Amino acid sequence: MPVSIDDLARRISELAERARKYADVFRRSEAATRASLIEPFLRLLGWDTEDPAQVRPEFPTQSGRPDYALLGDDGRPLMFVGAKPYGRQEDLMQYIMYCVNEGVGYFVATDGVLWEVYNTHVPRPLQEKLVTRWDILNDPPVEVLRKSFAIARGVKERTEAPRPVTVTTPVVPRSSAGLRLDEINPKKVRPPFSVIFPDGQRYDVKAWRGLLVSVIEWLIKTGRLTEKQLPLRAERATKRYLVNTKPVHITGSSFTAPEKVLNVYVETHFSSPDIKRMSCYALSECGVDPNQVFVEVRT
Repeated sequence: MPVSIDDLARRISELAERARKYADVFRRSEAATRASLIEPFLRLLGWDTEDPAQVRPEFPTQSGRPDYALLGDDGRPLMFVGAKPYGRQEDLMQYIMYCVNEGVGYFVATDGVLWEVYNTHVPRPLQEKLVTRWDILNDPPVEVLRKSFAIARGVKERTEAPRPVTVTTPVVPRSSAGLRLDEINPKKVRPPFSVIFPDGQRYDVKAWRGLLVSVIEWLIKTGRLTEKQLPLRAERATKRYLVNTKPVHITGSSFTAPEKVLNVYVETHFSSPDIKRMSCYALSECGVDPNQVFVEVRT
């Protein structure tokens, strides 16, 4: 029975939630990352990880053992996959050499969250060999699906797939009404507006400080900002906190304009340009690209 795009996008969302919930486990264990993130994602793309005719772990080569080989119908590797615990990086050149020596055209590097696909036979510098990249935590599920089509089983041309025509899963707007957070000018853009996060969640903002409050609330609810990261200092500040479990700065002085968000306090005593800057800073500190957060101005 064919699987719908919406169903695949839902499964990607479930994997993203698992990555958030058990991030500490995946940082410590490559085996857990493989079993709970990488192999389920490969299965989602049509690879039967239990069938050695399709997927071979620890594939033997003259140069070493790639973590996985994804095989074609002729039994030859179409691509090698290098796996690392969440947050770690692969030795890309080592794997590129595996591919070159074995005549394998593509290499996939992943920590279960960030996936990168390289064309190993392109005679260019390493970064120019990159075919596509996706991040299951920060990219909308449908965007992940579109990009990951490049390594789906049965695909002959390893490039990004065309955009799906009919999709009901929320997608971050990229129209003229949706501006990237990092590009808005607080002198020209004024509330009320909506802020839309990479997972499609939307928060309505009535005043500028509401932007920072919304960012912190979303970061906490999605598991990106945890108690272990608190207190979070304000950007370029030595004596002020941006977020703390109590409304008190390093010096012991109270927050000037505290806003309680769930179980923490946010200092919001900033100008509108600084609210925008602190919002981008908080996102970056928690591993979220501000370019993937949009502001939709109400007309």
